[in-house]
Amino acid sequence: MRKLLLLFALILPFGGYSQVAVTSANGQNVEDLLNDHFLGGGVVISNARFNGQAVINSNAIGTFTNETTEAPNVGSSAGIVMVTGDCMDASAGQSLGTEGSTASPASDGDGVSPALALTLRGQGNTQDMNDVAVLQFDFIPSGEYVSFKYVFASEEYPGFVCSSFNDIFGFFISGPYDENGNPVDMGHTPYQFRNIAVIPGSTDPVTINTVNGGTSAGSASPCVLTNTQYFRTNTNNNCKMNGYTIELETEEVFVVPCYKYKLELAICDVGDHAYNSAVFLSANSFRVDELSLSRPEPGSDGVVEDFVKGCDHYDLTMTINRPANANETHMLELAGDAVKDVDYRLTDLNGNPVGETLTFVEGESTATVRVEFLSSPADVEGERKTLIVMTEFINECAKQDTVTLNMVAPAPFIHTLYRQTDDEGNTMELDGQVVYCNDVLPVSETLIMDAQGGVGDVTYEWSNGGSTSETNTFVVDNPMELFVKATDACGRELYDTVEFKINTATTTASVDRAYICEGDIVTLSCPEAVEYVWTSTPEDSLLATNNDVREPQAQPKQNTTYTVEITDAFTCKATASVSVNVVPSLKAELFLTPTRTTTTNTTVRFEDRTVGSFSRKWDFGDGNTSEALSGYNVYPAGDTGTYEVRLIAYNQADCPDTAYGVVQIVPEFAIWLPNAFTPGSDDVNATFGPSFSVEKEYELVIYSRNGGKIFRSTPEVKRWDGKYEGGDYVPNGVYIYDIMYRDGENRLQRKTGTVTVILNEKE
Repeated sequence: MRKLLLLFALILPFGGYSQVAVTSANGQNVEDLLNDHFLGGGVVISNARFNGQAVINSNAIGTFTNETTEAPNVGSSAGIVMVTGDCMDASAGQSLGTEGSTASPASDGDGVSPALALTLRGQGNTQDMNDVAVLQFDFIPSGEYVSFKYVFASEEYPGFVCSSFNDIFGFFISGPYDENGNPVDMGHTPYQFRNIAVIPGSTDPVTINTVNGGTSAGSASPCVLTNTQYFRTNTNNNCKMNGYTIELETEEVFVVPCYKYKLELAICDVGDHAYNSAVFLSANSFRVDELSLSRPEPGSDGVVEDFVKGCDHYDLTMTINRPANANETHMLELAGDAVKDVDYRLTDLNGNPVGETLTFVEGESTATVRVEFLSSPADVEGERKTLIVMTEFINECAKQDTVTLNMVAPAPFIHTLYRQTDDEGNTMELDGQVVYCNDVLPVSETLIMDAQGGVGDVTYEWSNGGSTSETNTFVVDNPMELFVKATDACGRELYDTVEFKINTATTTASVDRAYICEGDIVTLSCPEAVEYVWTSTPEDSLLATNNDVREPQAQPKQNTTYTVEITDAFTCKATASVSVNVVPSLKAELFLTPTRTTTTNTTVRFEDRTVGSFSRKWDFGDGNTSEALSGYNVYPAGDTGTYEVRLIAYNQADCPDTAYGVVQIVPEFAIWLPNAFTPGSDDVNATFGPSFSVEKEYELVIYSRNGGKIFRSTPEVKRWDGKYEGGDYVPNGVYIYDIMYRDGENRLQRKTGTVTVILNEKE
């Protein structure tokens, strides 16, 4: 009847395009076949059978490869193929629609695939099931959704589209089951032969009558001619099938992790053994989500080397066994004794800090995070830390991939910069500069940068371009600055700088006293240096005993010049001189006038008459002082006394000498004698005698004009009463007096004169 319904057959040329290559799986273990060519992760299979056998005993199943999957080729690149006849009918060859091989051994009847039979009979089709190919296995998923990819192909395209003779296939899931094989309700009704080979976005099964080229060749129902986007016509003999679907993905069905399910993949000829059909099961497409982590490559000895802290990084890649969805993320779990942000940190590939969440690009199956291994001040050389990275925990039966990253603290990367000091190769450590005396350039220098603790090879870079090794020889003819950098294999860098300078030594000489007295000792001085040599002109015997110190003592006997030669820290020399003048001694001499004066005139002039005096100090004995060469001192008025005056005169070397003087202040003396008096009166003029400013002893004698003595004073009678001695008053007239007395300075004085006697009339 199929021949009567055949409207046309495609006669296509056998071209040179990429072809499907099929290899029979006869004799293989079914479980191994599934694990190697169909499973994609996240599921564990068991009880695998093909047509009821654990080891394949049929020509109807094989493996395939397909180099090119673009239209019009088969859309799957590799996997397992089941055919309603010989599996080689799915390989490259002329697609004439006449392939009619049969399964060997025969596999006819409903009992080969109960699920497929149930579907066929449920459609009211009573025709025989021939060349049945059925792949059955149990599986336990670790995730919540399962699906896989496939291509359905048939020689019945296009001549039997919408006929009642379509070959049938289906992918049937059942479960979940408990450990005893009994269906269990885990929140939804257990599946029972649910066909998941449906048109994307619908519940319609994939058949020749639902996915085709859009042209009907019969009147069977249902007949869907609008799903042409899922169909390819074989135009290049990519395989022997006339047409096929694109690579489709089954319905993604919910499953309960860790519970057992059954899957039955079946296809058969309906009504005869001709016009075979095939199902290409895409390799590694049966899966639930499974995450895996990359691992560092081992060395030639098969051992993964420790990462070096502060040096290395590792780009850790997480892989998911499918293309990622939009904005899909997955977590990393971290453990071990390594401390985040102390021993390591996570960044993107540009070095920006990130967390433990990896974000996948839509359609990509990998995401990468960089693990940077950090150095820490607390690191101990050779100390080993471990970072354990795990994929996120999903459930008890899901694989949690783990990778261990070991890191070790390297030796500190340090260096010392040396300068070669002689032709024998002796060296000295540099402190950052080299100083030359101004008369030695040009000079050849050799520097050595000794880097220690570097990881791997250490490279050197000198700023003068003269070397790429640790040793650099060059000529210095001017002041210059030289830079050097050492870099180890992990990029750690060391820097140093040497400044080459020209030095002109300088010094000064000084003395604590430039002028001294004969026999004095002075201290010489100069700025700090390394070595000192003092000399003198003329020779100074005291200096000769300590002439190699910074501050020697000297005792010049005459004017002397002292010279010091210093050697500085750079072995450069400089000289300086200072002179000391020996000043002769002096004899102090003073002049005072007056040295004796009265209380009414207490001003005394003073004058330093010392030959060679340079300065002086006066002490006038009354509390007054002066440093003047000459001047006046005023003593207290009204007071008498004797004052010792002291002059200390200094020469230019401040050597002193002292002179003394005396100033006397005596009372002021005055005597007064009246020129007349009135004897016998009752007033003060009744007697005649002297009046003194200061009481003094005296002797008074009175004579008449002719020279006769009239009166001589006695201690008892000192004044003349105008009478003759022992008698009457003398007549009025002029009389002569003669007085002997001591003045204010107690010197004997004599004074003569006249006095007029005027008697009282009553007398």
